[in-house]
Amino acid sequence: PAPCGRYTVVMTDAPASRPRVLLLCNRSKPHVQEALSHFRPWLEDHADIVAEAGTREMTEALAAKLPDADLAMVMGGDGTVLSQARAMVDRGIPMLGINFGKLGFLAEFTIESVKQHWDAIAGERCRVSERIMLDVAVFAEGAPLWGGANGNGDNPAAMPEPIFHGLALNDAVINAGEPFRMVEIELIIEPAWSRESAATFHGAGLVVSTPSGSTAYNLSAGGPIVSPGIDGLCVSALNPQSLAFRPIVFSGQCDAWMALHRANPGTTLVLDGQVSTSLKVGQQVRVIKHSQTFKLIHNPDLSYWSMLANKMHWAARPRRD
Repeated sequence: PAPCGRYTVVMTDAPASRPRVLLLCNRSKPHVQEALSHFRPWLEDHADIVAEAGTREMTEALAAKLPDADLAMVMGGDGTVLSQARAMVDRGIPMLGINFGKLGFLAEFTIESVKQHWDAIAGERCRVSERIMLDVAVFAEGAPLWGGANGNGDNPAAMPEPIFHGLALNDAVINAGEPFRMVEIELIIEPAWSRESAATFHGAGLVVSTPSGSTAYNLSAGGPIVSPGIDGLCVSALNPQSLAFRPIVFSGQCDAWMALHRANPGTTLVLDGQVSTSLKVGQQVRVIKHSQTFKLIHNPDLSYWSMLANKMHWAARPRRD
């Protein structure tokens, strides 16, 4: 191996027909390092490991420098897959998650199932779903309202640079934060066409989720479960001060804006539960679909609906003790 930045490029004379694999390892997870000592030799016999990197250090900039590969294997849990999806999405490399976490809704494989289905994985015969991601930007107070599409003659192209920008595979959440008083949020969807806000409400915050994230915070907030193949986004309110506020699903081609009219000192925007930035009154949050999709390799033994039933206990009957 030869060092290259904060990852290792592996020099090999393996035949070109073997799949090229990026190995992304969450070494903070219990048992990952131990499992690697047994799995890496097996993988070297079956694939060309072009690079190995720690997931805690992975960034978009570092991901851009990684060698080309046919797939990326992520050893961790669902949270690790989320972080690597944000870092790696623009590379367009299909990702296979090996679960060392709890739920395993995104990380569908075990080491044993990777070995069992290796011929299908290497032969690109496993199903690969393309998941939409969120592109999230925060604009400072004084920026044109709704991106300049509010009918007052502002030019949308005149928007200033955002003060925060990030990606999310699951969701973008506005949390009221300490001291946990209600915040006031104005929601605008597709303002270039609607020319008016959809609603202004008080509550504990708002969740904008992808179909992939519909079973995460969105579900806890009473939002719908949306099949991952749907090109749409969900909006669910957190504890709204209204019985009439219901979750909605709208086209992924639409842009959604949240203008903050009342906030707390601790009001925060959180992406995938992992990346956060503080929010203040007058700031706007814009959420659009990212230009690239995240490609997830699926375990042939599992389906979305079986995992929904078995892991999330969807439609399960009450147990009798």
